[in-house]
Amino acid sequence: MIFRRNSSPKLKKIRIGVIAAAGKGTRAYPRTTFIPKPLFEIEGKTILHRNIDLLQQKFGVEVIYILVGHLKEVVLEEIEKIRFFSKKGPQLVPALWTTKGLGADIASLREHIQEPFVTILGDEFYYKTTHENFLSTFKKHPKLAASIGVQKTSLTSRIRKNYSVELNKDKIINLIEKPSDPPNDLLGLGSYLFTPEYFTFFDKTSPSPKSGVVEITDVIDKMAKESQGGVYASFMDCEYFNINSMQDFHHAVYEIRNDQFSKFTSSILIPAKNNERSIADVLVDFASKAKELLVVDDHSTDLTKEIAIKNKAKVLELPEVLKSEPGSQVRYGIENAKGDIIVVVSSDGSFRAKDYPKLMEYMKDSDMVIGTRTTRQMIEQGSNLQSLDRLMNLIMGKIVEVFWWSQEPRFTDVDCQFFAIWKDSYLKVADSLEVKSEFYIVELMIEMVRSHMRCIEIPVSYYKPVEVKSRKWLDALSDIMRIFGLIIKKKMNIGKD
Repeated sequence: MIFRRNSSPKLKKIRIGVIAAAGKGTRAYPRTTFIPKPLFEIEGKTILHRNIDLLQQKFGVEVIYILVGHLKEVVLEEIEKIRFFSKKGPQLVPALWTTKGLGADIASLREHIQEPFVTILGDEFYYKTTHENFLSTFKKHPKLAASIGVQKTSLTSRIRKNYSVELNKDKIINLIEKPSDPPNDLLGLGSYLFTPEYFTFFDKTSPSPKSGVVEITDVIDKMAKESQGGVYASFMDCEYFNINSMQDFHHAVYEIRNDQFSKFTSSILIPAKNNERSIADVLVDFASKAKELLVVDDHSTDLTKEIAIKNKAKVLELPEVLKSEPGSQVRYGIENAKGDIIVVVSSDGSFRAKDYPKLMEYMKDSDMVIGTRTTRQMIEQGSNLQSLDRLMNLIMGKIVEVFWWSQEPRFTDVDCQFFAIWKDSYLKVADSLEVKSEFYIVELMIEMVRSHMRCIEIPVSYYKPVEVKSRKWLDALSDIMRIFGLIIKKKMNIGKD
């Protein structure tokens, strides 16, 4: 049964939704050359998936038309995934964009829509939103032509990027696209409730002199000034993120994780082998920082295991089938750790828990945070990190930057054994990891970058290890050659991918 505008005001749901997911997103380049903005992930779900959930939960929609264009094959693949995991969800119907702007894209659906429908821009993310207020607005004004989402904000920069509205009570009397001097504190959002009158007014609206296409804000402005039913504001109480650039995206990720951070747990992972002289100091130092202290022991012949157990650490013995090297220990430990965030720290006493809060803060908007030991003021005198080693790490880090320049990494150290990673992010690249040696770190960094995830480097203090191992310049040159070979292999996609 088709819902009609003149039916009872006891409206409980809107059956049709539209999500605009076709734009190129040039301001979020270079990432949008690989991934459309609606497919950016926030806490394990794409923005597209979250907006589909929003339409279903807030309005009870039965059909959602998804406008696709840029990288449409990637979007269609995501739609199929959502269908698979949401078998009881609304019907998802892809619709090809017109390339003539959002206004024309929505108008192209006129043959399919003869009733009120809700439209959401695919690159906008709403957190703890009150979109159900659209239903209240429709109940209050059952003959309206349209309603738009409006939010009060003290940030005029947001209004300048979107549009502003002027009201008479809750009725829209004027819209201004990207105002240089906003007339008030009202921000127009990319959420709209339209009736079929939209299609009539689209035909009456002239193309914009600037863009040459019919702008959706011009259509709404014309509806506000000429329609009998009028256009009304639906006030939203929510955290609103308009993902124009990568900075906008990272800001959204940070704000959501920051709000939820207390619910996440962390595991301290310490790979160890014959470290009886240092393991106790490391465990005592980090004991209060995480719920789980996890030591992966590589068949120690001294008292390492006994000391770890005495200090209330969970000890995992590296299975015989795995190669006895640091990379194997860390990977085995991450796979068995219970925490949402895994913090890996060496067992030789060269790092301190005082840097742990820094890693955690940056984990709020990153997939991986790794320390860098190239800040001279933070390196303890007498440590085994000599000038040649610092130079080697710097050069190798810059080579990774150059080889994956489009992903914008910034690295100065490729061998720091103090880093944090989200377990979910690790699992996304786990099948591509091969290196068992100490160079597993640079491989992990590269795989995070290759998978379009965010890996941030921060300075950490580096102290003299309990047992200092002597290194010759030939050892450093050998390491350079091995790391460079690994970088070339990854760049050429040789091996697992």
